[in-house]
Amino acid sequence: MEIAKKILICGAGIAGPTCAYWLHRYGYSVVIAERAKTLRDGGQNVDIKGAGQEVIRKMGLAEKIEARNTQEQGQKYFDAAGELVATFPKGAFGGLTADFEILRGDFAQILYEATRDICDYRFSTFVTGLTETADGVSVTFNDGTAEDFELVICAEGLNSVTRAMILGDKTELRYFGAYMAFFNIPRCPEDDNWAWTVNGIGGTFITLRPGTESHTTVLMTFLREKPDIAADDNAARKTVLLRALEGRGTIADRISAALGSVDDFYFGPMSQVHASTWSKGRFVMIGDAAHSPTPFTGEGTALALVGAYVLAGEIKGRADHRAAFEAYESLVRPYAEASQRKMNPTLIRLMHVKSGFGVAVTRLIQRFFANSSVQKMLKPSDATRAKRRRKDFHLSDYA
Repeated sequence: MEIAKKILICGAGIAGPTCAYWLHRYGYSVVIAERAKTLRDGGQNVDIKGAGQEVIRKMGLAEKIEARNTQEQGQKYFDAAGELVATFPKGAFGGLTADFEILRGDFAQILYEATRDICDYRFSTFVTGLTETADGVSVTFNDGTAEDFELVICAEGLNSVTRAMILGDKTELRYFGAYMAFFNIPRCPEDDNWAWTVNGIGGTFITLRPGTESHTTVLMTFLREKPDIAADDNAARKTVLLRALEGRGTIADRISAALGSVDDFYFGPMSQVHASTWSKGRFVMIGDAAHSPTPFTGEGTALALVGAYVLAGEIKGRADHRAAFEAYESLVRPYAEASQRKMNPTLIRLMHVKSGFGVAVTRLIQRFFANSSVQKMLKPSDATRAKRRRKDFHLSDYA
């Protein structure tokens, strides 16, 4: 069977379709295997920052992403009683809202629409075995079929099963002492186009963000000593969430009341992926599967876009896959590790204050940085922000 220029990508999230787009541009035939039955709607808000914005412009997708922007105007901090503490408009120093704000599911849909006619998407499909041959990889799928590929690219995310098959002994998940959950609840008449954030006692951090006309997105994180909650026990996970929300104020009470009707939600430990190598033989990883920095950095999406772009370009530009993988990792690893260093367990604990005194101090700090005079000194100009984007990561023109 002719397998030259035939590549399998595992995962149809952000990194996988982005890499597929560029590989197709460079003359490769791409199969994308996705474990889920279909693309997932909604999900958490994702920020597209720095060089990630340049990648989507190169793909011609900037206007489509802007058209589906959540229209988030900025971030407001509230106390437990629902009283306003501080306001950070879009673009403010220390604020949450970036230039490109879109629901992860909407972004995945845009990438799918850009690649569905040029790639072979296979939903409800995942890898059960990989065997490297002299000139390729023999892949067995969950339906029992086997197929040969020149290369296999893993873009399955933080908890990749395929990664565990090949590089499990080279990969460490570093737990940061907190759990994260995000899901949708019904939108209320009082919801506006601002993110609402509450620092709750006991180490619970809650943010409501604009979603759709009918739904508001919930992001909540809370401290927990060990990552000991079963991933497949929804009842147990909801019980833990309710405990983390109990006594945390009016916004938390609203979430608790809506949680019973929530069926689709992400829930998992806040961890980083640290892999001593991103490739082995003809197998290579991109995105969160290779270097998840935790969603709290707000940089995972940009990392996925940049890594996918660079890997495709290096594959195209080098005759030997080993040289391509080495070049890709040498270029992207410093960028990914710099993002990972921005988050650590100590910072997570500081962000999740447990005592009433700690919450009071946090609110004083929020008010200080929201002050217009402080913002005037610290907020970067448009020219400075543009310069930072250019310096963020240099994207070679592989075309």
